[in-house]
Amino acid sequence: MTMTLTLYAHRLSQPCRAVEILLRELEVPYKWHEVDFANGQAREPWFAEQINAFKSIPTLISAGDEQSSNADFRLAESHAILRYVCREAGDQEQARRWYPGDEGPRRSAEIDQWLAWHHGNIRSYDSFHPIMNLHLTLPMLKYELQDTQIRPLQEGLKSGLAMLESHFEGQGADGSSPATLCGGEHPTLADLSTVCELYQVVAIGYQFKGYPRVSQWIETIASRPHFKDVSAEILDQGRTIREQSGNYLELENAFI
Repeated sequence: MTMTLTLYAHRLSQPCRAVEILLRELEVPYKWHEVDFANGQAREPWFAEQINAFKSIPTLISAGDEQSSNADFRLAESHAILRYVCREAGDQEQARRWYPGDEGPRRSAEIDQWLAWHHGNIRSYDSFHPIMNLHLTLPMLKYELQDTQIRPLQEGLKSGLAMLESHFEGQGADGSSPATLCGGEHPTLADLSTVCELYQVVAIGYQFKGYPRVSQWIETIASRPHFKDVSAEILDQGRTIREQSGNYLELENAFI
């Protein structure tokens, strides 16, 4: 990429972290612009008019010069951004390990399949942000909100975890070699997006005791240096919630 990239994002957002991790993995230079999405900055008129009409993050802007046909190219939606970065990265050998594109249409289709599944399943049961809101509420309401908001999300997530556990078992994954969604030792965009999603839960301190292959897979992806660096903020937030939560979160027994 020869244009200047700016990533509008926040590191407490799962999709934002996935995009930033990939940019770092592929050594693609970018500028960082933090968007305070929790306080509605992405919904302010200037953002919708100048950055992203969808009013969402992450957003990637490729700014060229006035003569460039690609000047001020704006792209929203993390999966679209991830594919674009792989297609345009300078190190195509490395990029194709994450997403081969036209060089490997069947493998790309399999990656796309898991990305679509992630968005309609695992992502639908994000509990981190409700837990963060719960963390800030009055003590007398915590257990009530746990029952009405958090536990239903956790129960919904279990079906996705069971699907993943069965998938890895079918691959013969036993912890002796790294498991990936599409097979092979190197992770793909599907692994990156889905693990970023599940890491929200891990950051708080939840343990996927009933899903050992999933736990090992998350640990393997999360041990990559760029993943660890970009995830530092979510780990800090998760630690704060955990240390101040008391026992209402049921960290050890929620996913047995």
